Parts: sequence; C-alpha cells; structure tokens
Amino acid sequence: MTNIHNLGMIDTEYAKLIAQGYDPNLEQQLLELGESLDQARKLARIVGLTQDKAPQTDQEWEEFMAIWGD
Repeated sequence: MTNIHNLGMIDTEYAKLIAQGYDPNLEQQLLELGESLDQARKLARIVGLTQDKAPQTDQEWEEFMAIWGD
C-alpha cells in the first residue's frame, strides 16, 4: 500500500515540481534520515533538475542556481 504524505504545498506547486523531476519519495527518505524539510525539499529538487542531464539553457541554469542559493 502506498503511504500518503502531507508535503505542505498546493497542487499547482506540486505539479510544477513534478514537471521538473521532483521526487516526493526522495524527499520523504531524506526526512527519515534526519534532514530538515527545507533541506530535504531543496536536495530533492536539485536531484530532479540534474538526474537526466545538466541544465543547458539559461533558464534552466537560473532555476538551478536559484534553488542552489536558497
């Protein structure tokens, strides 16, 4: 059975993150390992943005750097 976790975000924010490769299961695993919610979300987003390829366009780099700088 799949567990449902409250990710603390609205549907549109979730949909945007999923489109960027965000994995809520990775975030949950990081939380279970003791990371803070903010750090776990940041790491999951970075992995999602870079898992298939490095950012290539200026917009992708700006988004990556904005997350990295948080």
